[in-house]
Amino acid sequence: MLYFWAVPASFGLCSALFLLLSLFGGFRVEPSCSRVSAFHHFVAMLLGMWVHWEYRERMGTETAVFGANSDFPHAVLLQHFNLGYFLYDTVHVVVWDQKFLVHHLVAIAGYASSEVANVFGLANAVNTWITELGSLMYSAYLVFRTDRFYVGFVLFYTVTRVYFALWSADVVRHAINALQGKSLLTYPFWAPYCSMGLQLALLVVNLLFLATHWRKLWRRYIRGEATKERQD
Repeated sequence: MLYFWAVPASFGLCSALFLLLSLFGGFRVEPSCSRVSAFHHFVAMLLGMWVHWEYRERMGTETAVFGANSDFPHAVLLQHFNLGYFLYDTVHVVVWDQKFLVHHLVAIAGYASSEVANVFGLANAVNTWITELGSLMYSAYLVFRTDRFYVGFVLFYTVTRVYFALWSADVVRHAINALQGKSLLTYPFWAPYCSMGLQLALLVVNLLFLATHWRKLWRRYIRGEATKERQD
């Protein structure tokens, strides 16, 4: 509960930024949301990298997955910041952009279950900076919308998702060890099932996004349809 104030603070800050951009900045809904998302991606990515570096000696160990959140207060701060943003952006998703609804629900479920179990906060911090790094590139593409920028985004996004798959494999490995009774840490009995299931769900969602972008890249650039789509 140390940083729970960050949830309403993050929600309010993102909502205020959206209203300022749409009411006073002259932007329509989509570009306003894109800019707020870019703000969140950037701040969350930096916080995630900072948390990763601060607790770097725990990475690759069981503690990174099942260590108590209370041992990693800055990871908790990041988690609450993310919760506030996703609660804010879910409103936008439900109204205007439903294709991201599953992704947002998985993210919220992951953060909420981490809060209840008091574990997985540090792993969520790593999830954050890896995924937000690619998301930041996509938000930048939505702002500039050039063909060259999109190609660069897809290539960079691919690299980040490969790294995310490797990290997810490590999380799953520790969850399996916990289910086999090899862990000496304390956590609810359902935590290994939840952490493994949500990590895999998040990985699948991200890989589906990756496949979507590669299909789009194939249609637009490799098959020479970019000119036609720009004219449309």
